Amino acid sequence: MSQSPGPAARLGAALWVVQPVSLLVEILTAARVTTPYSFLDNTISDLGVTRCGTVEYRFGPVPVCSPWHDLMNVSFVALGVFLAVGALLLCRRLGTGVAGRVAIGLWVVAGLGSVGTGLVPLDRDVDLHVLVSMPVLIAQPLAVLALGLAVRRAHPGLARSALVVGAVSVAGAVAFLARVDTPDLGGLFERLALWPGYLWLPAAALTLLGHRRAR
Repeated sequence: MSQSPGPAARLGAALWVVQPVSLLVEILTAARVTTPYSFLDNTISDLGVTRCGTVEYRFGPVPVCSPWHDLMNVSFVALGVFLAVGALLLCRRLGTGVAGRVAIGLWVVAGLGSVGTGLVPLDRDVDLHVLVSMPVLIAQPLAVLALGLAVRRAHPGLARSALVVGAVSVAGAVAFLARVDTPDLGGLFERLALWPGYLWLPAAALTLLGHRRAR
């Protein structure tokens, strides 16, 4: 037997398919920054800073001026909502096992963390920004791995890709957290933790929409 996707699952998949838009917004916003900005060294959050000046990191001040910060912050919020709601709408496509429920929970946490990142820009409150944004960096790589585990029987190809993407993302997150006291390569490792997952989500969503065997 097979189950065809209903309207909720199709909407959830659509909300996941658009996740790579976050990369486009990031690139466009970075192109308008009027202070030196490096995708290797500067964090993504630097693009959401609302005032020109410096951000006091643990390793010292970083000059930031991002005229298109509103676009970046709206993207954080909107795509975070899409990520969380999409996960909830796709929950039945992941079955009723523990791994599926864990995956959904982690995706929701990652989505809410993205929302918090946009609502609390780095220059408004550094400590609060770190608190609300850190779940994205931790939960998203783990969510990829959990989703792969949940679909390993129904979609073995997707599960294998999840293992690769999740491993790369976890490595990026660990490297980023290990280098918070240095100004070098923070942007690279943060993007290594997040970009693969955003790029992988459309394939995951479309695969989940395919017919799956009913339990």
